[in-house]
Amino acid sequence: MAVDQGPTLVSVDKIGNGVRLSLSDGEILELAAESLPPALPAQGEVLSPALLEDLREAAARKNIARRVFKLLDRRLRTSRMMRRKLLEEGYSAEAVDAVLDRFEAEGIHSDRHFAEAWCRDTLRARPVGRRYLENKLRQQGVNADLAAAVVGEQLDPEDELGRCRAAAVKWWRRQRGLADTRTLARGVRYLLGRGFSPALSNRIIRETTPDDEGKT
Repeated sequence: MAVDQGPTLVSVDKIGNGVRLSLSDGEILELAAESLPPALPAQGEVLSPALLEDLREAAARKNIARRVFKLLDRRLRTSRMMRRKLLEEGYSAEAVDAVLDRFEAEGIHSDRHFAEAWCRDTLRARPVGRRYLENKLRQQGVNADLAAAVVGEQLDPEDELGRCRAAAVKWWRRQRGLADTRTLARGVRYLLGRGFSPALSNRIIRETTPDDEGKT
């Protein structure tokens, strides 16, 4: 009874920083040069099932790495967001985790990089406080401790104070009528919604209350 042999290796071609393997059954595998096994059979020889599986996994990692770069070109993503997207596209969890772990180890992409860039972009766009930044980072999959550390680096207390004051002044300019208790409460709620602490919100909304001429 004939043994069902696997495909044979037809050719090995260099492509940039990787290699392309052509198999006798028409399958093409592209993988990183460092993923090429040292015991690769000569051209025309049969690939064992175990070796073929290893080559396919290496090719999957190469495809995932290429896909990650494309996803990052479009917008910032956390590792959790990236992982979910890649799994939805049909890549195996093992291969996805291997690529994301390697990218983090090599400093190509990590949740810290994401958090730093996201905080900088957000702070350029609007006056918000620490709580806002930390909550949004956690919602996007950044670890709570990492989120707190990055926000602390990106927004010091003095900067947060200035941003709270700027937000309060802007809010007061949109108000009409007297600065009564109810209006003050609305102002505090507005600042709380921007991620400033209750103590800071209460203090700043009162310090920026318009004077008799309507100026802050």
